[in-house]
Amino acid sequence: MQEDQISKYPNTFFRVSLKAVIENEEGEILCVKEAGSDWTLPGGGLDHGETIENGLRRELFEEVALAQDTPFLYQPIGHDIMWVDSRQAWQLWVIFRVTFDVLPQFSKGVDADDVQFINPQSFKDSPYRAQQLIYKWLVDPL
Repeated sequence: MQEDQISKYPNTFFRVSLKAVIENEEGEILCVKEAGSDWTLPGGGLDHGETIENGLRRELFEEVALAQDTPFLYQPIGHDIMWVDSRQAWQLWVIFRVTFDVLPQFSKGVDADDVQFINPQSFKDSPYRAQQLIYKWLVDPL
C-alpha cells in the first residue's frame, strides 16, 4: 500500500459497500447518479451493527425512494475491492441481486441526482470502474 493510500477510516481495513442489481422486464438495470457521479448501482456503505438487509433497505430508500416496508429478496452475486480517491479508503463492494414479487416504482431519493433503468450492454466500453463492473457481472462474467 502506498503512503497516500492510508484509509481515513483507521478502525477498518475496508469500507463495505452494498450494491443492488435490480432488473426490469426488459433486462435493464436500475442505476443512479449521486453527487455528480456517473451511473452506478444503487447502494452504499454498511453501517456498523447494521444487517445486510437493513443496509440494503436504507440505501435503496435514500437513493431510489424504495418504501421502507417493501418486501424484497436478495442474493449475493459478486464482490470487488477498489481504492476510492473521493473517500480516501479501500472499498469492498458486495453486489446483491435484489428481486421483488412486483417491481415497484423508483424515483430519485434524497441522495440521488438521477435514477434510470439502463441496458448493461451500454457499459461495455466504459472508462468508469463501476460501469465496467456492471458489465462484467451482468453481461460477461467470465
